Amino acid sequence: MRVHSLRTTRWSLVRQAVHGGAALEEWVRACWYPLYVFARQKGCPPEDAADAVQDFLGKICTRSLLSQVDPSRGRLRSWLLAGFTNHLSSQRARALRLKRGGEAQHFQFDRHGLETFYQNDMEHATDPVQAYSRAWALTLMDEALTRLKDHYAASGRAGLCDALLQALEEPFSETTYQESAAALGLSAAALRQAAVRFRKRYRRMLLDVAGECLGINCEARLIVELRELLGG
Repeated sequence: MRVHSLRTTRWSLVRQAVHGGAALEEWVRACWYPLYVFARQKGCPPEDAADAVQDFLGKICTRSLLSQVDPSRGRLRSWLLAGFTNHLSSQRARALRLKRGGEAQHFQFDRHGLETFYQNDMEHATDPVQAYSRAWALTLMDEALTRLKDHYAASGRAGLCDALLQALEEPFSETTYQESAAALGLSAAALRQAAVRFRKRYRRMLLDVAGECLGINCEARLIVELRELLGG
């Protein structure tokens, strides 16, 4: 479920997306999976869910609806969810007689892959709104992790990154520090310091990605938003 990286100034992606182009497509890709999860949780079969998301996001693009949103006045993801809920209701009222293809702008996605992620990620989900929040959290974490790996690979430290990935989930045991440090040719103390920097960098990248995709430019609000997403 990788969301392909687009290097933007922090919190600028939504503002750039208003003008279309690569930023809009990048933002659409970030929104696609959470909306797909919501549609599936609402009972849409995989193909219908994918078509509904494609059509809804296509309308946002072709009708420049994103320009009507002021992220400072409300949550962008809530605006999206409200609009998409109405879209699903409209589709059902018309007995899902929308023709695939239509006039909406289309983006290329691996539908089978997204459905596989949905089955794996949402196996125990029971509430569509909570599942939507969880999907946002997973999407943002996935992109932050991708950027983290790219950063370490660019500086020739891909091996260190691979060794420290587990440290994002739980602290290393002393034995793990000793064994991993020896494999990397480092001291255990040096690896501990590297793990601290690794976690801090990941947190910073997660905040940047979330700020860019959700259009939030206040770090305090952003932290609250992430806590809600991760707890959803």
